[in-house]
Amino acid sequence: MTAATTTPTEEHVMRDCLSRITSDVFDSTSPIRDVQRTRSRYSSFYGSDVLTIGLADGTEFRVFLKDFGSHQRVKEGLKGRREREVGVYRDLLPSAGLRTAHYYGSHLDDASGRFWLFLEYVPGIPVAHKPFEYWVAAAGWLGRKDAHFVGRIGRLESCDLLMRHDADYFLSTAEKALQTSRQVSPDFGRLMDSLMARYPRAVEAVVSSPHKTLVHGTYRPIQIVLDDREEPPRLCPVDWEKAALGSCFFDLAFLADGFDPPRLAQLFGAYRAEAERGGLPLCGPDEMTYLVDCHRLHRVFNWVAVCLERGFPAEKIAKLRGMAEQVGRVVLGG
Repeated sequence: MTAATTTPTEEHVMRDCLSRITSDVFDSTSPIRDVQRTRSRYSSFYGSDVLTIGLADGTEFRVFLKDFGSHQRVKEGLKGRREREVGVYRDLLPSAGLRTAHYYGSHLDDASGRFWLFLEYVPGIPVAHKPFEYWVAAAGWLGRKDAHFVGRIGRLESCDLLMRHDADYFLSTAEKALQTSRQVSPDFGRLMDSLMARYPRAVEAVVSSPHKTLVHGTYRPIQIVLDDREEPPRLCPVDWEKAALGSCFFDLAFLADGFDPPRLAQLFGAYRAEAERGGLPLCGPDEMTYLVDCHRLHRVFNWVAVCLERGFPAEKIAKLRGMAEQVGRVVLGG
């Protein structure tokens, strides 16, 4: 008998996974009749599908599948990314009461190259496509998330899967940005040299912040699913592959970037209200704004660091240079 005939096919492995889900999650003993697999309209870097599971008794269930083995290009640390996201959904989010998508199971098999994450299917659309009031609600969700996890710092510290937003994390990103800027042009390199000379004090302010929490890592409105069939609407941030232990203002910097002062005030106000309602005492408004701006500068440095390897066009790189100068002036002075 050949190895080809003894190795389970992808269909058989998928059916085994889904059978466990129908039994353990949906409490059904009825066998699977068929599975329909439809590509999610919001599938991006990884392939994401909605699975409709039809059972022999006529019952149907829907499950969201994130396929880590299907991706557009090779990213650094793919193994760590997928294991991190599975760990966050499995070990950290279920007890947080944040109404995130429920974890149904996973199948990570290096030998076959199959890396699947099964989650509750939450119908909805990203906050990015909704009015600003829902962005404000997303800021409030962050406040609740941070209040919950700040009080569980010991559990986060024991979770080895999480990235660490320590000084090395920020400084190494900035150093890579400096090297890349020198490749772009001497002028860009000189600007980054000047910023780097003053950047350590901003890093020190961030890492010495007393409130450490579970950081989503890429809390952008396109990655926050809104289900408005419920009241209040349900917010489900997805894509936790860059989750970290770090400052409570890291995620807020992603959500708030680019807004004018009146709207920033609304976002910050919603965050503060929910964080303090959950028992998280925050610093004053000026210090909060400064720390958010420090994280904004890190984001700019991160874009600069990858601009050449990702083939950014010249006009986008020129825009990044302007952003580095502008945000650098706000954070570092000069």
